[in-house]
Amino acid sequence: MLAEYAEPYDRLVREKECQRITSLSRSTRWLMENEGRFPARKPLGRNSCAWLLSDLLCWVRNPPAVNNVNTPCGRKPA
Repeated sequence: MLAEYAEPYDRLVREKECQRITSLSRSTRWLMENEGRFPARKPLGRNSCAWLLSDLLCWVRNPPAVNNVNTPCGRKPA
């Protein structure tokens, strides 16, 4: 999969690049990660983390299904 994106090897991706690749905000990714719908971050130290590029590309290719995006309370009866 990495070869399809012209990446010679797997690498760690930090916050800004993760946001650029996924188009999701930090808080949305955090919520999805806690629900198990986004790849887990890898701790790098006390205050830093990163994601594997291959995990992110796989997620972008196969995102989880989204339900009731614009209708959180359901639809009104007709």
